[in-house]
Amino acid sequence: MLSVVGIGPGSLDLMAERARARISSADVIMGNVRYIELIKDVIPASAEVVIGRMGTEVERAKKAVELGQYKDVVLVSGGDAGIYGMAGLAIEVAADSGTKLEIVPGITSASASAALLGAPISNDFAVVSLSDLLVPWREIERKLEGLAKMDIAVVVYNPKSKNRTVQLEKTYGIFMQFRDRKTIVGIVRNAEREGCEIEITRLEDLPAFYRRIDMSTTIIIGCSGTQNLGGRMVTRRGYETKYDYETGNGNADDIAAGYVDAGNRVWEKSKAIVRDIVSKYPGSLSDTEKRVAGRVVFANADPSFLDLLVFNHHPVETGIQCIKEGKTIITDIEMVKAGISKKYRKKVECFVNAPKTMEIAKREGLTRTAAGIRLAKEKGLIQGNVVVIGNAPSACQEICALVEEGDVGVKPALIVATPVGFVNAAEMKEKILSMGNIPCIVIRGPRGGTPSAVAIINELVELSNE
Repeated sequence: MLSVVGIGPGSLDLMAERARARISSADVIMGNVRYIELIKDVIPASAEVVIGRMGTEVERAKKAVELGQYKDVVLVSGGDAGIYGMAGLAIEVAADSGTKLEIVPGITSASASAALLGAPISNDFAVVSLSDLLVPWREIERKLEGLAKMDIAVVVYNPKSKNRTVQLEKTYGIFMQFRDRKTIVGIVRNAEREGCEIEITRLEDLPAFYRRIDMSTTIIIGCSGTQNLGGRMVTRRGYETKYDYETGNGNADDIAAGYVDAGNRVWEKSKAIVRDIVSKYPGSLSDTEKRVAGRVVFANADPSFLDLLVFNHHPVETGIQCIKEGKTIITDIEMVKAGISKKYRKKVECFVNAPKTMEIAKREGLTRTAAGIRLAKEKGLIQGNVVVIGNAPSACQEICALVEEGDVGVKPALIVATPVGFVNAAEMKEKILSMGNIPCIVIRGPRGGTPSAVAIINELVELSNE
């Protein structure tokens, strides 16, 4: 059987369970080098991996269809395989082959980018790719002109490559001609992957970001209903015209109150369920550790995390004190920083996208997340502060190396380590647990991820305010 699998935006915790299952049981896995690299931690050792280059998609699809007649073959595609992916081509090639074919959906770059920005496509929207490898530019240009005249949000894929730069400039010119120059625009680079960058700007200021835009960037151009609300890009759905939830007048107040009450009831019931689960846990946890553990269980909807959480050297008390004293929090990726409570976000630093980080990574042969930790050390921000690693095992490895070197100024007050993955994640977390008397909160094994790290810190913030 041939399964054409959408792997999502790149973060393994956002890959659909069906996609993961197909990959883990495949005899042959085919895809370009970028996508194979993203899923390497879930590829079984027994699988044959066939890596293709850009421009060889037809040959790859034909080979996948041929092999799929007698093997379980997975043809991977970024995001959703049916949206600018390999699904359509596979169906065309397999039409008369007799090969059993299935399409496994995935989270699109548009969806992932929209969630990182806020809710910019919560009303009508369109998606357009600026790549003219398969579609003539004039045809794309006509579509852009039509979309620019319509009052809907527009998601732009493949905005710029090394050899293709003028298309983005022309797109900007078209939208400046037909849209308000103050229109809100969201830019997301490496959505849900290492090096994620999120920007909200205005249409007139888009050229200032050209240098940072590439094929891994998704641009969302808003419409007249799009606003920047507290740092989140939102395209209003229309509730504000039908329901008076802002002023609280008349019948709308009763309706809105009903929604709020219903939401509160769900929230309280969920918290009660988690409290009950944690109260029955046989392990030895203090009251504050139970609070943190409950937050992690809640964030993952998974009680089994109770068996994976480790609290070393009174880390909750240390964390509460750090928050009360206004200590800096260093994160490995921007997504962890973005998830931390607004009450404390001004004290959070992430250097993964800093220009100096790029220099360190290239010079020292480090990942950007590890280089970001190294830069934090150079800035004197490790000593006595909080280090939170929610995604990258290499960042864990770097903090361990810095502490073990014994240099002055590289002993954090607290480490929160929840990186996810099958390569080095479990080992690096065990290393952190073995490091002297540094307070730490760790999720053992390959599981964890950004939601767990954010949950831990946000509960510490809540506890510090009580």
